[in-house]
Amino acid sequence: MMQKFVQTILQTQSFYRQIIHRKIREHNIDVTFEMLHILRCMDRAGSKVNQQELANLTFKDKSSLSYLIKNMEKRGLVIREEDTNDKRNKLVVLTFKGKEMHTRINKIINDVYAKLEENVNPEHIELCIEYMKEFTGTNKEN
Repeated sequence: MMQKFVQTILQTQSFYRQIIHRKIREHNIDVTFEMLHILRCMDRAGSKVNQQELANLTFKDKSSLSYLIKNMEKRGLVIREEDTNDKRNKLVVLTFKGKEMHTRINKIINDVYAKLEENVNPEHIELCIEYMKEFTGTNKEN
């Protein structure tokens, strides 16, 4: 039963990911879904984020994150700079182009979610969220 549950979660994730990716491509925006995820996490965390913190926020290991950041640097979306508090750490910084792209993408994604919500009962969404928290153990208050 658990295997079927996890499989359904993965199928749902893939379905929504494909919809978002298709909409972004329709607007001629050249970013991968992983880059999009990094842009969104950086926007939420602030325009400068420690590379390790970003790895934690995106649930990526440092090596795969480093590869993505390198590609984002090539596209002018982010830069890496030394952390003045700790020279061993690198900060990932959104560029003006990165901020503009995130704003543009965010509008597209919000439209996608709004359209998707039209076909789903909000109470069902809340129940699903509560069930997922139960399975991941994040519904417990500390």
